[in-house]
Amino acid sequence: MWTFCLRSVAREYGWRFLRQLALRHPVRTLRALRQASRLDVSGANVEVGAGCRPLEGPLSIVGAGFCLKPTEPPCPSGRANHECLFLEHLASIDPARVPGPCRGCAVRDIGTRALGAGAAFYVMTSARDILDDLFVPAMAHGTFTTGLFVLCRYSLRPFAAGLLASRMSGRLFPFASGDCRDYRTWLLADRGIKPQRTTVAGEVTAAIGRVLADEGRPAGSVRVERRGRVLWPLPPAPTP
Repeated sequence: MWTFCLRSVAREYGWRFLRQLALRHPVRTLRALRQASRLDVSGANVEVGAGCRPLEGPLSIVGAGFCLKPTEPPCPSGRANHECLFLEHLASIDPARVPGPCRGCAVRDIGTRALGAGAAFYVMTSARDILDDLFVPAMAHGTFTTGLFVLCRYSLRPFAAGLLASRMSGRLFPFASGDCRDYRTWLLADRGIKPQRTTVAGEVTAAIGRVLADEGRPAGSVRVERRGRVLWPLPPAPTP
């Protein structure tokens, strides 16, 4: 992890992380880096933070890497972005008429479960955007306190450091295949260059489903609002 951090210092994400988090809270950030460096990231999931609290509704966020999006047939929203047309129109889509590219899409599946559970949902792209949309709001405003994230195993420790520095706890689930295995591949993906599609193991999908057990709201009844680059579930529409 320390090599990853050192190589990132000269890049935009690195110096902005220093300026916006580390220099403002140096002791907390140093402690976060030390804790993250000691994490065992070899298993099917990694728990980060104090007791890894359960998701806390509106204060929770679920994130999934853009590289989970389908390639053949291609995602109708495009790939290296924060968009998901399916989730943005969740309340109006007939479950029996899911578009072909979306049927086997993990982003659609995880996002539907997350929004149904009352958590925000975020398609993760670059480290810079994650800093702006997740870590800084959590640190500065307490926008998020807990989360669940699906990303490459290579970046689990650096991501955990960001969570801890921004006072969040969370569960991290690694991809099963197609993921970044070195800094060069990660850097390309961070720029949106990721031709390989990543996958999630069946047991991980099941574990995520248990965490995101919804509160009895059918997916079709969940209204969604985009705020910046994050999707937020809205309260059910009032009945006439």
